[in-house]
Amino acid sequence: MTRPELRYAPIASALLVAALVAGCVTINVYFPEAAIQDLAERIEAQVERQAAATGAEEARIEHGHDHLLADAARSPSLVDQMWARIAAPLLAWTAPQVLAQASAGDGAAGVATPEVTNPAIRAIIDSRAARLADLNRFKKQKVIGEGNEGLVVARQLTELALRDRAAVQRLVKAENADREALYREIAAVKNVDLSQLGRIRETYAKTLRDKAQPGDLIQQPDGSWTEKRP
Repeated sequence: MTRPELRYAPIASALLVAALVAGCVTINVYFPEAAIQDLAERIEAQVERQAAATGAEEARIEHGHDHLLADAARSPSLVDQMWARIAAPLLAWTAPQVLAQASAGDGAAGVATPEVTNPAIRAIIDSRAARLADLNRFKKQKVIGEGNEGLVVARQLTELALRDRAAVQRLVKAENADREALYREIAAVKNVDLSQLGRIRETYAKTLRDKAQPGDLIQQPDGSWTEKRP
């Protein structure tokens, strides 16, 4: 080895050691777990509120239809009838928007309104709220459970009629498609790389386990299935 090469050998060795050390350092990937869990709680609360509001409105309409003759005895004016026909659809359309803004606008510690009213997330909330009653019904029958990856799982289908099995499978497929789309939207609004989708699912799954009703089947992080305790 020549004299110049001997001079630079220690420098080269130091650079090599530094490179090896750097390669052993674990890089912490950005993942706002607390913020995502908070957003998950708000989205699920909005899904429940909207489903409840829709159910109440359907019950009111059904009640009015079944008791049409009895209600007619009250003899509402023509103006009242026309207003009811106009106002009901407007309220049904605007109520979810107001609920979303109310649930999202409670201070700096909460989720910013645009995250809950984001058009893509809003559409997913609408879709999930429409099937929540059916989903809960099958959960009570122990036919559907909450998996540990933030997806619903069909369970104990053998006791169902073939027609009901097909209905459950369609329900699970539709719900999971919405949830998968939701997790991608959450990654977008929270600036999380798509490589972290698994962590988003796990974080969201915790919220879903916490919100499950007593008796619902839930899958723990270790893969075991249990019934939610009161």
